[in-house]
Amino acid sequence: MRKIIENFLEKYRIPADAGFLIAVSGGADSISLLHLFKYMNLRIQALHCNFGLRGKESNMDEQFVKRFCDSYGIPLSVKKFDTLGYARQNSLSIEMAARELRYNWFREMKEKKKMDYIVTGHHADDLAETVLINMCRGTSIKGLTGIKPINGDLLRPLLDCSRTDILQYIQDNQLGYRTDSTNNSLDFVRNKIRHRIIPVCKEINPAFLNIIRENCETLKETEQIYRYAIGQLKTQVMEHQGEEILIHIGKTLATPAPCTLLYELLTPFGFNKTQIRDIFNSRDALSGKQFLSENYTLVKGRTYWRMFCHTTQTVTNIEIPKPGEYTINDKHYRFEIIPRTPDFQIPDDSSIACLDADKLGFPLKIRNWEKGDRFCPLGMKKLQKKISDFFIDQKFSTKQKKDCLLLLSGEHIAWVIGHRPDERFKIISVTQNILKISVSDKTATQKT
Repeated sequence: MRKIIENFLEKYRIPADAGFLIAVSGGADSISLLHLFKYMNLRIQALHCNFGLRGKESNMDEQFVKRFCDSYGIPLSVKKFDTLGYARQNSLSIEMAARELRYNWFREMKEKKKMDYIVTGHHADDLAETVLINMCRGTSIKGLTGIKPINGDLLRPLLDCSRTDILQYIQDNQLGYRTDSTNNSLDFVRNKIRHRIIPVCKEINPAFLNIIRENCETLKETEQIYRYAIGQLKTQVMEHQGEEILIHIGKTLATPAPCTLLYELLTPFGFNKTQIRDIFNSRDALSGKQFLSENYTLVKGRTYWRMFCHTTQTVTNIEIPKPGEYTINDKHYRFEIIPRTPDFQIPDDSSIACLDADKLGFPLKIRNWEKGDRFCPLGMKKLQKKISDFFIDQKFSTKQKKDCLLLLSGEHIAWVIGHRPDERFKIISVTQNILKISVSDKTATQKT
């Protein structure tokens, strides 16, 4: 087993003078790991978590680890957790709560002790159990790759060792260890696989653990190829248009596995597998069908699936009492009154509106558009039009409609902000004062 550790450190180029935090539960795997690192003269610090889940048994595990470390002169830090309280407070399973507590503390200790790596005693049986659990619950290629030997600063050097190898090492070196009584309970999925499934697999093929490990290595490379291909296809079918994300329907359908591609494109935005199947099936449906994740809306169009964040804040009658500068959500507004001069020209910029100041009355208001809103679009000679019809004429996306704000003078719409002023407030030959309104992104304003 020592040779396995040496090969691991060499393979992943781990320097011999690095500092290692060893997670020690008291079980055979972690005791073997700690013993090996101690006799390889590596710089180590042992860490033990007492989760308080098994009463006296948990305390006896802690005492055993303390005695073991004392006898070998190994520095040890122990942490007791209120695991049940943390699980209730954060709505987690006991297993997930213990995992979060454990790794959060490990990270803290890594910084405090100025160490380089966290080392755990996961072995080949753990790898096989994890792969089988993932298969039972449903998984992607990533779930079939099992446990990573190295993940950033987290090392698992015993993945090439079986539980049998570890127990033999314990016997050869006359080491004691603790056995968790819950490991025999079939109430846990992992234990069912450990005690019922894996023994049968080993009967079918005594080299089962080696086969699993080799398959995981192959699938890790397969996943790399898969991720590369997804990245290439993503650039072909997905594009950004302002704050919207567009997925080209025809190009997606032309790929070798369109539904799988769609899954990879949409899961980062919170859409689940069932929704993605429904989205894929909407490819021939009429435009306008919507799908919602927690933070995103996806709308099926004629050419694209259009997606945008739907967490836009509601703007209700924000008052603009006088000319000046104002920030509303993520936009910066500047209102200034300037005298009309003979050489004045209205800027050709949709983010700027120039209106007849004497036709407007402060305080002005800014709000979201509402059903039934009407205005006189510039150029329509006082013919009123529903805002909703204006959206249709301008081919507004669903997101543009949701984000659209109006500037009002009294009860009259003076500007569909960023799109069209109202005819009634336009600058004419007798205009003397101009209200110039400029809109910019808040971040851009801050930078300037």
